[in-house]
Amino acid sequence: IKLVPSLPPVVNGPESIEQLQCALADPVAPSVVFAMQPSQPGVDRHLLLVRVKLLQLDCCVRRKCWSFTTCGMRWVAQDEIVILLEQQSDASTENSVMDELLPPEDIFYHLLSIYEEAMNKHHVIINLGHTVTPGTFLGSTEHGGFLFFRTTFQCVQQLPLPPPPYLVGVLLQRWEIPWAKVFPLRLLLRLGAEFRYYPCPLFSVRKRKSVFGEVGHTIVNLLAAMWKNNQRTTGRDGYA
Repeated sequence: IKLVPSLPPVVNGPESIEQLQCALADPVAPSVVFAMQPSQPGVDRHLLLVRVKLLQLDCCVRRKCWSFTTCGMRWVAQDEIVILLEQQSDASTENSVMDELLPPEDIFYHLLSIYEEAMNKHHVIINLGHTVTPGTFLGSTEHGGFLFFRTTFQCVQQLPLPPPPYLVGVLLQRWEIPWAKVFPLRLLLRLGAEFRYYPCPLFSVRKRKSVFGEVGHTIVNLLAAMWKNNQRTTGRDGYA
């Protein structure tokens, strides 16, 4: 059922926007399952499902996050993907705070693009691989993409995780994309230091300050260009 024009259809339970909001926020209700529609109608493919829940992560990070968990990436040889995005709160006209009640649509369609890249071009994301989001993403042109990694010592007690193997994606700023290309592990550890969470946080924060600035960006851009040229020279596939 397509309850919200901007979101994919819901395949379980809620039959109205109010019921959808309640199901997403109810801690004892199962995750809401959204079905991603193929961009090429009539093409025979397995369906990509995205399970979404609004989680109160009070065990360690004390943040309220949207949890996106894919089901179906494995059909295109891609590890399942988990994204935890902190719920956004906006100030209303009455000087009060209004929490985001529905999951942001951009995450769904970015996951679909990863699925279609793997299916149509056989480009899969691996551990410490990254994606790039062109233009405005999640309401800002400063968001640059995602860096994907395996969980290690992070707390996952309250997370609805898929069967392994899976990857967790953390949102990057545009200044951080060159680092994701050349020094992804250093970038993860720098994010961990920024949020005081070892080795790196599982959650993403929108419109945060970049952990690397313009000087580092220039140097790493040069290294990224050298790395790319080396891949072409040696004939290796540089897709991460």
